[in-house]
This record gives sequence, structure tokens and C-alpha cells, in this order.
Amino acid sequence: MIAWIREELKLRKWDRKAQEIRASYAEEIRKLDAAKDWNGRNGIISLSAFEASEYEDEAATIRSNRIVRRALRLSLPVPPKVEDSGQWWQSQTYGTWALTNVGTYELRRAIRIEEKERREVWLAWGGMLVSVLSLVVAIIALLKS
Repeated sequence: MIAWIREELKLRKWDRKAQEIRASYAEEIRKLDAAKDWNGRNGIISLSAFEASEYEDEAATIRSNRIVRRALRLSLPVPPKVEDSGQWWQSQTYGTWALTNVGTYELRRAIRIEEKERREVWLAWGGMLVSVLSLVVAIIALLKS
């Protein structure tokens, strides 16, 4: 639980830093737009995207690792880390791997289905157990009266 909280705080910090970086370049981009300096504008946009990508890539890696850990806990197959698979992408900044939107969607969907199936088994047993306990209580009540 404490590791999850630490991870969540780190995620929020990285997201905040990426937003701050993009916001810090917004005024300069507006000035270059007004001056119609398209080359300068594109250069600043590329620079801000590169600087923000350091934090965004790290956050994407943390989110992907979190989903993969959940899948592995449920013994679900995780797609191999191959760039052409459409499931993973590799960070240009650090070289770390993260799930694409499609990969995240499919893995989360598989996790939800597996958790639902496991929960249904316990709910079925729980329903039977409640029924049996109710029957036992009713029989005891009849025998005492």
C-alpha cells in the first residue's frame, strides 16, 4: 500500500512537471505565432515536447508497470515487448517500454474479465453458504419451539 502511494505521488509529480514545462513555453509560442516566425515556433514546440517527454515517458512506464503487475498477479499473458506489435512503444528519451493505448485497453479489459470471473465464483459460493446457514438457523429455531 505504501509503495502504491509512493508510486502515485511520483506519477502526479511527473504529470505536474510535464504540464509546467509545456506551460512555460506557451507564451513564447504565442509570441512567435504573432510574429509569424513558423520555424522558431516549430523549434520551440519541439523543444518543449522533448523536455516534457522525459516526465511523460517516465509516468507512462510507471502506469504500464502497474498494469503488467496486476496482470501477472492474475496469471494473465502479457504481450511481448516488440515495437511492431502495436502493444508497446519505446521511449526515445530513456529507452524504457510502455504500453500503447491499445495495449493498455486490451490488458485492462483482460484484467477486468478475469477479476469478474473470480468474483463470480466467490459470490456463488457465498450465496450457497448463506442459504445453508439460513436453513440451519431455521431448523434450530423450529427444534427449540
